[in-house]
Amino acid sequence: MNKKAEPIDIADASNKINSTEKHIKLHAKHRGAVQGRFLELEGNYTAPDYPKTTADINFLDGALVGNFVFSDLDPYERKKLIKAFQKQVPKTGEIIMKQGDVGDFFYICEEGSIKFYVDGEDVGSCGPGDSFGELALLYDSPRAATCVATEACKLWKVDQTTFRHLIARSAKEEESGIVSVLESVPMFKSLDHATITKFASVLIKKKFAKGEAIVKKGDEGSVFYIIDDGQVKVHDIGFGDCSFEDKIFTRGNWFGERALMTGEPRAANVTAMTEVNTFAIDRETFESTIGSLEEILGHESKKRYISHVPIFEKSELTPVEYDHLVNKLDERNYKAGVKLAVAGKSLDQSLWIVKEGKLSVTSANGKVSSVGSGGYYGDKGVGKKGTYVSDETCVCDEDTVCWVLKQDDIESVVGDVSRLGKPAAARVSKTRNSAITLADIKKHRILGMGAFGKVWLCSGKSDNTPYALKTISKRQIIDSNQVKGIIREKEIMASIDHPFILGLVGAFQDSTSLYILLPLLQGGELFNVVHTETSDGLSNKDSIFYAACILEALAHLHARNIVYRDMKPENAMIDSKGYCIMIDLGFAKVVTDKTYTLCGTPEYLAPEIIMSKGHDKAVDYWSFGVLVYEMLVGSSPFYTWGADQITLFKRIVMVKYSCPSTVNDDAKDLIKQLLCRRQASRIGNLSGGANDIKEHPWFKSMDWGKLNSFELKAPWIPTIKNPLDSSHFDDFSAEEKEKDTGRKLSNKEQKQFADF
Repeated sequence: MNKKAEPIDIADASNKINSTEKHIKLHAKHRGAVQGRFLELEGNYTAPDYPKTTADINFLDGALVGNFVFSDLDPYERKKLIKAFQKQVPKTGEIIMKQGDVGDFFYICEEGSIKFYVDGEDVGSCGPGDSFGELALLYDSPRAATCVATEACKLWKVDQTTFRHLIARSAKEEESGIVSVLESVPMFKSLDHATITKFASVLIKKKFAKGEAIVKKGDEGSVFYIIDDGQVKVHDIGFGDCSFEDKIFTRGNWFGERALMTGEPRAANVTAMTEVNTFAIDRETFESTIGSLEEILGHESKKRYISHVPIFEKSELTPVEYDHLVNKLDERNYKAGVKLAVAGKSLDQSLWIVKEGKLSVTSANGKVSSVGSGGYYGDKGVGKKGTYVSDETCVCDEDTVCWVLKQDDIESVVGDVSRLGKPAAARVSKTRNSAITLADIKKHRILGMGAFGKVWLCSGKSDNTPYALKTISKRQIIDSNQVKGIIREKEIMASIDHPFILGLVGAFQDSTSLYILLPLLQGGELFNVVHTETSDGLSNKDSIFYAACILEALAHLHARNIVYRDMKPENAMIDSKGYCIMIDLGFAKVVTDKTYTLCGTPEYLAPEIIMSKGHDKAVDYWSFGVLVYEMLVGSSPFYTWGADQITLFKRIVMVKYSCPSTVNDDAKDLIKQLLCRRQASRIGNLSGGANDIKEHPWFKSMDWGKLNSFELKAPWIPTIKNPLDSSHFDDFSAEEKEKDTGRKLSNKEQKQFADF
């Protein structure tokens, strides 16, 4: 019998029944992804509240404390969850759950005993204080065993929807409260929402006892505080002849904000009048995770200037595009009398934004106007293609400092300048060959199988151009509530153009299926490079090459606020040059703060996904760390032979892994920084972003410029016999017969795919 609060491994015995047969080459050739139910947190969901005695509450509280699934809950969250537990009293011989059924409840046993059966064989039991069914709280997983009450029992159960709503809502409400406070601090008002949200995520909870000094006057200021609960007194304010009335601060007040920028001595004492809970951050942590506050405020100021220029203001640029434009600004100094434009002559097609000084502009009719600090000039010329002859003369009236944006730099961010001044131009989906139709495609053989369809090797009927065609059953998509997801996948693919990410050629549909047409990558999966018939794992040098390709792809997605969420070697393909290309954007999503749906491949899930408290792009860097480990070692870090999925998740949440001596010290250090439990401290999610990883010593041999221009020789270059060679893919010929996709779709159901 398991000890109190430890989950029962009802799948573990099942694994051991046929352990030799099951442990074949990384325990599974193609590891399937999982996905939890979509959470609509904006709705009016109300959690159930079942009556309980004080004894019931105390029992449940004690049981939850020791279970890793609930280890991140604070007392308030645990109290809310306990209210939602429902009592169940099965009789002797009653079946509580059946093997293979999709689970929905997690159970805690208070009285009685339960037997577990796998394929009819007795594999274990549990009694008072034990729990089982944790996996059902995370996603719709088939039950691993049949559970039968061997005597009258008293059980407590809670369902997935309730659990995930309570945890996600609680996390979201706490973060929203902190964000609201930060946005009200005058110094932070100009920060964008994404920066404020990240700011909120790096704050740590800090408690103070009644009477304890939180800040001492005259000490160097280095920490910023937000009061979460309690009351503080700010006293002895000011220096010298300047003195002020004492102040009382309570929940929602803040102090010490200038400590994040100046480090100047504290101008007052701050003392806890009651027990006080705060959210706090020191300047060093702020700068390492977010960046210099002074530089961030400067960046936001420049962004504000650019966004007010009409040609940009009317273009509906994304926040990421504005960030890139700010990074392209070139600060230049001009002496008084310098001419930026001369009437009748071709103009240097640039946009000038005046930081300091003054410009004088004389129009064709002789009217003179001035452009001072914050003003701009050159918008007429920068928006025109080809040579532009100015009809104005622009002269620096005095020594002037300008931020300058060249037309070429603008185009590198927004595309063709013809887009400027035209709303929503960038929102239009594009495909690389919009003229091709489904009728133009000829199928040859299956290259792979997915949850909702197949991937076919195809070619154009007229020109024999090779393609991969992803076919998706509409019926299965509807039945799995994944319609929005597949449309989102297609839209994201249409918006991405990067050499290390598989692009979209075309998208079609008929009455039964959706079709995504893709370029053909003939080298097969990275999985088959890492795991061959004779060995598992790659050399350090080869791993660096493949990891670098994937890192460039992730950086491109993250710069556009796209989180990938399904990193694994099965989702990276090898092209004809041996380079690694990311595929399958099925779980990709634009995320500007946090998202709460559990999805991904179990061995690659980050702790924050498992714990259901919301995640962002940091999960991709965790998965990147798992991938680097698997390439170097030949197996993923948290999987252990014979373990069930709950044990796997527990190891992930505890970050329980070890690196063999064959992994060099630089690689170990990078893996350690990537497999960091706290998202805010994870490399890649710090102020330097992906550049922090690129600059890590493990990548010191990588020439990033040559990688991006495909000038490096790949570790392995596939032998390609002809344009339709599929020898590097597994044989799926047995699956080529088309199967019935289910009942015919109604007109209402078909309308769900109108945007595909």
